[in-house]
Amino acid sequence: MDAEVHGRLIAAAASLLNGPALGQAIAHLPTSSSPKFDPLVLPPSNHTLQDDLLHLGCTAYTVEALLSTYEVAEARLAEHTRWTFNNALAQLAAVVNAEDKDVLERVDDALRQRFAREYLSASDECRRDVLAEVAAAKARYSASAT
Repeated sequence: MDAEVHGRLIAAAASLLNGPALGQAIAHLPTSSSPKFDPLVLPPSNHTLQDDLLHLGCTAYTVEALLSTYEVAEARLAEHTRWTFNNALAQLAAVVNAEDKDVLERVDDALRQRFAREYLSASDECRRDVLAEVAAAKARYSASAT
């Protein structure tokens, strides 16, 4: 397209967006009746990573570095879990009738429990992966030192 055609398209779009007809049409749209949900509160993982790393013989510096990395991973996991939970509820709310509010509330409760369990499970799996990597690194070091 040449510049003249682009100019006409831009002028037409601006006219439509600035015109009173669009404002009137938007004013007549029904308000959103989407239910509002409380944010997902995740339980603390209560991990034992620091003690486990010290038990494996890690130095204080290594423990601090691994804990910092683990905490970042855990925060990202929590953020992803909350986003997925909110997305699932929003999709469900979009297809559930307003008359079925009690069903949506029960599903909300069940999803909260499920997502909390999955978060704790994934957090613990991450902790176990860190410990397995440390144990494997120690084993490789011991094997190469002999």
